[in-house]
Amino acid sequence: MSKESNSNKIGGVSGLIVRTLPDDIHSVTHHLNQFEGVEVHLSEPDGKLVITVEELPGQKVMVDRITEISAVEGVLSTALVYAHQE
Repeated sequence: MSKESNSNKIGGVSGLIVRTLPDDIHSVTHHLNQFEGVEVHLSEPDGKLVITVEELPGQKVMVDRITEISAVEGVLSTALVYAHQE
């Protein structure tokens, strides 16, 4: 395996449910999409978001990223529902 392909390897993937108030869903979604490695896959009108977080080499540890997500203004709660580490 080349060094270049190894540097792009994902270290881990987590799936989370993020809860927000319905009025805050658009601003929270926008803010979450600013984080590298975070993707919002589903947003429900009731304020539920389904996201994945990918940990790439050189990035913050997964738990630090989840803590940052929890601190986003408008986030009421986060629930880790899936985690896989390479």
